[in-house]
Amino acid sequence: MRITVKLAPFDSLRKSFSMNDSSGFTLLELLISIAILSLIMLGLQQVMGTALSAHRRTTEKTELLAQARYAMERMVMFVQETDQIAIPAVDRLVVNERLLDTYDNDLHIYLFEGDGYLDADNDHNGLVNEGTLEDPPDRITFDLDRTDGNNWKLMEEMPDYGSPDLEDAKEKKVLCDHVTTFQCTLLAPNLVEILLTLDDGEHEVSLKTRARGFYVN
Repeated sequence: MRITVKLAPFDSLRKSFSMNDSSGFTLLELLISIAILSLIMLGLQQVMGTALSAHRRTTEKTELLAQARYAMERMVMFVQETDQIAIPAVDRLVVNERLLDTYDNDLHIYLFEGDGYLDADNDHNGLVNEGTLEDPPDRITFDLDRTDGNNWKLMEEMPDYGSPDLEDAKEKKVLCDHVTTFQCTLLAPNLVEILLTLDDGEHEVSLKTRARGFYVN
């Protein structure tokens, strides 16, 4: 039995290999492609880095502004409802508290709905801060804590209505950090101007407002 194998002509094989070789990339083309891709990736990385940095700065400043607004709004809230405003120092604000109703004197616990009597009405006779032994003025104080020289804090100290001692106060709480300026000016017996500036080293926000005590004579 004879097996016959037909071989392609040599010229045809050579042309075939030549066509296959020409369809690929040369080393130089690959290097150029890699270089261009690297430049594109580097550009994208820089753009993303700039965008993320801008987002971080915006977020940090927004948080700083939120702190300042919270502190300012809380001070204004108590000033508007007070019957006396005192500024013993330019960076210290003291007002009589006559807004809160969060303590239930029958259950002796703090409740959101309170008990229907203002907490400052200690003898429950409908009169607030009478100045008597049974109902002395309940004061809320805002001042600066300069313990950390690199981070002043605006503090709030309010009465402890859950204590039998009418002069007791709760532990001070922080309203905001990074305070550089807290300044109060009494423009009239019932009108105070408050300036608050926060600076965390990268961002600075400053708020200024006037608050009127509607129950101040």
